Amino acid sequence: MAASKAHHCANTNVGSKRSKKVWTNQKEDLKHISRHILILLLSLTISLDSCNDKLKVDRDEVEYIEIQKLTDTVSLRLTTAQIDDFIDNLNKSSVKGLTKYLPEYTLTVHLKGDSVISYRTSKDLIKQTDDKTYVIEKAEFFRTLWLKQAGLSDNWFEYFPIYMGDNGLTEKKGTVDRELIENVKKVLTHYNHNWTDIRGQLFYEGPIDKELLWNYTTKANDSTWISDHK
Repeated sequence: MAASKAHHCANTNVGSKRSKKVWTNQKEDLKHISRHILILLLSLTISLDSCNDKLKVDRDEVEYIEIQKLTDTVSLRLTTAQIDDFIDNLNKSSVKGLTKYLPEYTLTVHLKGDSVISYRTSKDLIKQTDDKTYVIEKAEFFRTLWLKQAGLSDNWFEYFPIYMGDNGLTEKKGTVDRELIENVKKVLTHYNHNWTDIRGQLFYEGPIDKELLWNYTTKANDSTWISDHK
């Protein structure tokens, strides 16, 4: 009887230890779950904040704004209407995230009190000094803005040479060789295209499809063709 009671007590103690162990494990699991839920809520909060994040400029604080093409040496000042349009588009921008891109234009916002804000743009993307990028609604907004201040409509395009590569026809962007620019002018003139030279940057009235531009680039690099069409 005494042995039976001792056996029963031993079983009770083992069961109690097991229950405590199970409860301890459950508490640890609950802690882990709570941490994950907290992290998830924080991530969701940050995500929602990012969705609502916008670039903001107070129009009343702006003195004037200049736009400069990456390959140009001159900054062009925007009109009052263009400033209003730019700020409206900027304030409606939405965050895209961290991105890297080669800027096409820089915009310098001169504020009252001699402070400035600089933006780098490419197509419909815009960012400041870091890589946090925003998207505006108009895809060709900055290109059109610069062209208008340069005295051109949005039907004008900058010339870049087209070459045939392993992946087909490729546009080689960047600074174009001066001799090639002069030769392309001759080719465009021969085929009755309007063109203009803005501080060493060649623009043509178009559009002209990529295959035809490749043909013109090939002719411009052909010394015999150039010699025969002086």
